[in-house]
Amino acid sequence: MYFIYNILLSITSILLSPLILFALLREEKYRMGLSQKLGFLPPHLLLKLSGSRPVWIHAVSVGEVTAAIPLIQEIKKRYPSQKIILSTVTVTGNYTATIRVREVDAVIYFPLDYPFIVKKVIRQIKPKLFIILETELWPNILRELKRNNIPSVVVSGRISNRSYHKYRWGRFFFSKVLDSIHVFCMQTEVDTRRIINIGADKDRVTTVGNLKFDQCVPTVTTEEKENLYNMLRLKAGQTIFIAGSTHKGEENIVLEVFKNLKNTYEDLILMLAPRHPERFDEVADLLSHQKLRSIKKTEIKVGQALNHNDIILLDTIGELSKLYSIGTIIFVGGSLVSTGGHNVLEPVAHKKAVIFGPHMDNFSEISRCLRESGGGLQVDNQEEFLSQAEMLLQNDADRAKLGEKAFEVIAHNQGAINKSMEAIERFL
Repeated sequence: MYFIYNILLSITSILLSPLILFALLREEKYRMGLSQKLGFLPPHLLLKLSGSRPVWIHAVSVGEVTAAIPLIQEIKKRYPSQKIILSTVTVTGNYTATIRVREVDAVIYFPLDYPFIVKKVIRQIKPKLFIILETELWPNILRELKRNNIPSVVVSGRISNRSYHKYRWGRFFFSKVLDSIHVFCMQTEVDTRRIINIGADKDRVTTVGNLKFDQCVPTVTTEEKENLYNMLRLKAGQTIFIAGSTHKGEENIVLEVFKNLKNTYEDLILMLAPRHPERFDEVADLLSHQKLRSIKKTEIKVGQALNHNDIILLDTIGELSKLYSIGTIIFVGGSLVSTGGHNVLEPVAHKKAVIFGPHMDNFSEISRCLRESGGGLQVDNQEEFLSQAEMLLQNDADRAKLGEKAFEVIAHNQGAINKSMEAIERFL
């Protein structure tokens, strides 16, 4: 089966090579980290890891990197001399890992899953343990790790509806892939049943909860909030509508909701934060086309007069989590379009009620808990979105109560770190 997988991988690569080359030439994000993805790790990094057998943690993008932080901190706390290498797939994930995860010894891009590449990378890193955040199943690297007697552990594992059907269809092959993994620490009982149904040995599977409930969101003091207002050239206590991690197709809905709210709440400011940096200019063009008064965050200058624009386009990376602390109403994107949603716990950690759409497959358990608490407001369309936003703006006390209820969800669901460490410590 691995032979067939690699043949299909090679054929697909050849057929798509013109598109891949075009993408590499056109988009810088595809070129970033390319040498590392092809197995050429920087000499200074290899020198830093020389003589050690690091723990290799893999987190695909920003959400997984953020969730990995408390796990990395706990490993370092218990094993101070243990070196850790963190890999990501996306540019934003790599950037977030570089600036936010100080405890790791190196950050790299994950290698492409070709046999000759993964063999080279594993030979260079010589990891003691490979930890996968959520469920990134790359057949060749998992197989090669097993061949080298290097244990693999899935932490905060989940299987979405879409992935479940795909894996079930290829169960004969994926059961062999899963056999290369030593322990599965799954988020929920549903995830546990699904991974077993796909072919994992039930004796290797345990339910531990979601690491995202244990993530550390920095506390923002009153003074820091004032600094945020000053940075944005806004009045202290300004009414702010934050739409975070939006995708194509969502900005138009957000803008229509904002326009309607603006008729009643004249001082309302919209902070719009597209999920992907390559869309910053696209969204700026959309705002310009609609003749909306807007400014990019990077264009706001220190000492400038108070901002008289209605919309601030957040065209930076790594600031959104802290900015949620000054939001009056919060919407988290990737949920009104079918992309699976994004991390709604970042605003909740600041005791904010949060609005999200129906497409929360990647955060199904979290969104369910928030809905049941009353602090998570799921909307199916623009009309429901506007109604919930108006409700939050109408009563400060009720909005604060909903934020408290949402925050309680985090407190009631923490503990995945310690349960996951029980599995990890077997190999350390």
